[in-house]
Amino acid sequence: MRAIDYVKEASDYIETSDGTRITASQMCERFLFNGTMQYTLIGKLSGGERRRLHLLKILMTAPNVLLLDEPTNDLDIETLKILEEYLDEFKGVVVTVSHDRYFLDRICNKIFSYEGNGKIHIYTGNYSDYLIYREIQGIEFEESKKESVKKDDSITPKKEKPKNDKKLKFSYNEQREFENIDSDIEKLESKIATLDESTSKFSTDFTKLQEILNEKSKLEKELEYKYERWEYLNNLADEIANNK
Repeated sequence: MRAIDYVKEASDYIETSDGTRITASQMCERFLFNGTMQYTLIGKLSGGERRRLHLLKILMTAPNVLLLDEPTNDLDIETLKILEEYLDEFKGVVVTVSHDRYFLDRICNKIFSYEGNGKIHIYTGNYSDYLIYREIQGIEFEESKKESVKKDDSITPKKEKPKNDKKLKFSYNEQREFENIDSDIEKLESKIATLDESTSKFSTDFTKLQEILNEKSKLEKELEYKYERWEYLNNLADEIANNK
């Protein structure tokens, strides 16, 4: 079966919230399946391409709810980026479990934190906001304990928190991304610099100039994304090193 036929099994098109129709072929383009790849037999696609195609078929069913279990472990970086952009426009509910704080910050506006003993804390905001909230709450909790000790003649021994033996580490995809991200950024910066030089060369050819500017805009967005990932991955690497 060809890739486009597989996608069309779900639907020939989907409608956006404003009523615009997006065809299966257009969605394929969005998920990096160009005209040639759309007519490629599924068996000839790579493992990552098949996972991307499967995700695309699910999205073509126009679901109201998406359940994502550790998507950063299974999807390659390009697919994750496309998925994140798609979820920016998604009007349904996304429920995800992920250790990737960048991904949680990117798509989540509510956090369900399992505190143990059957307790679930619900916080409205992204994961970074939630960590700040927890830090503030922790400080306030310590202050309230100090006040209670002053008023109480007897001091109850402090219970030690159970140790979490689970080591913080990169996922396989994160490790590969971390190893390559510096060179990826250098390549993008070089391409943008080359396009900057080309703008003066084609300053009177408005059609060509527009193509160059469009390509530059696309690369700048990709570079911005890479900078964000670089910051996240390096912070995570520092945490991993400190927890050894």
